[in-house]
Amino acid sequence: MAYHKLMSHGPIDTQTNASPVVLRKAVLIGLVAFLLGETTINFIDRQVLAVLAPTIRAEFNLSNSDYAAILNAFQLTYAVAYSFAGWVLDRVGVGMGLAMAVAWWSGAGMLTGFSTGLRSMQIFRGVLAVGEAGAWPSFAKATATWVPAESRSLVIGICNSGSSFGAMIAPGLVTWILLSYGWRYAFVFTGAIGFVWVAGWLLFLKMNPELRAAEKESAAKHGKIGWASLLGYRQTWAIVACRFFADPLWFFYISWIPEFLKNQRGLDPIGIAKVAWIPFLVADVGNFAAGFAAMRMQKAGWTVNRTRKTMMAIGGCCAPVGITAVFANNIFWTITPICFAIFTWMFWSVAVHTLAGDYYPAPAVGSAYGIAGTGSTLGAVVSTWLVGRTLDATGGNYIPVFVGIGLLMPVAMLIGFTLMRRVEPVQMKVPATT
Repeated sequence: MAYHKLMSHGPIDTQTNASPVVLRKAVLIGLVAFLLGETTINFIDRQVLAVLAPTIRAEFNLSNSDYAAILNAFQLTYAVAYSFAGWVLDRVGVGMGLAMAVAWWSGAGMLTGFSTGLRSMQIFRGVLAVGEAGAWPSFAKATATWVPAESRSLVIGICNSGSSFGAMIAPGLVTWILLSYGWRYAFVFTGAIGFVWVAGWLLFLKMNPELRAAEKESAAKHGKIGWASLLGYRQTWAIVACRFFADPLWFFYISWIPEFLKNQRGLDPIGIAKVAWIPFLVADVGNFAAGFAAMRMQKAGWTVNRTRKTMMAIGGCCAPVGITAVFANNIFWTITPICFAIFTWMFWSVAVHTLAGDYYPAPAVGSAYGIAGTGSTLGAVVSTWLVGRTLDATGGNYIPVFVGIGLLMPVAMLIGFTLMRRVEPVQMKVPATT
């Protein structure tokens, strides 16, 4: 089945940046499982605040703008840390770098439970962002290093589904902890999960030294590629633009759905928990469907260029349907368009997350992905600030918010395709020596 496609059967292909060594299927399956685990934990820890927002806002008397300021304390720090995290991963290696990142954000998540108001909440969310910035560059770099080109979209889809899987788990889990122990314990308990993952990951690396050997071989082949040199390539800015304009849709849905359901549909925490997980289950299905579809396209003879752009067009043209949710009269017709938008957006997301590995050799993927992630986060910062300001200025009217967020997708597609041109490996200049 699909996992057989994860195995590399020869030396590196310089045209596809394929995996440089043969890895046992069991190791690759374990690797994908751990990467899926870390992205899931990442979004559980990130989503705790969104689920608890009505409770915390009531206790600390926070306005929409105050809540947006807390979200942006995370996003602004994340924007800076994203590029730095990618650079660190390209230098210290994805194995130890990822362990450090998960331990950092897990500790910060636990500390959030000790918040006393707006300022302390902003500080703890900023600290959380430093660690969480390493999550997505890690699985992108791991995929580019160890997975053959034709299977990367499938693996990206599997690992990327951790975001929706974590967002799906969080409402029920966090609500149960909230009702059983209080909102502070929700941060402590969910943060502790990450330390369990770190212990398992370090053991996995120790038992499978061939992973580190593969990474060293790839780094030796390509040398060190200067972080700043990537800014000179049009392809880097293409990925940045794709994420800057499109990712706000995802951040809006994961950060504001509980608030929207409470304020516009009158749901209490239990009611929110009953339905808020549904779009993220759909997102999981979308991730797997997108990854599998891309793999089948390439197996059928489609070029990487045609495959990526077809998937991006699906998201760019279909995701704006989510706008209609704001005009619905009941929960079913509120959730259904959101689910459709998220499902089709995942085709865009899986394709864009693969681009760094399509364009650049494995030793540069972490840095390239980190730069793109900074673009994504800056887009989220701007959109989050605008959402908060718009809601406060209009007395909580979500219509302009849904319309504005939805229409970003066609803009992202137009600008992204213009900058991308043909998707193929970049002919890199001589690697930097420092």
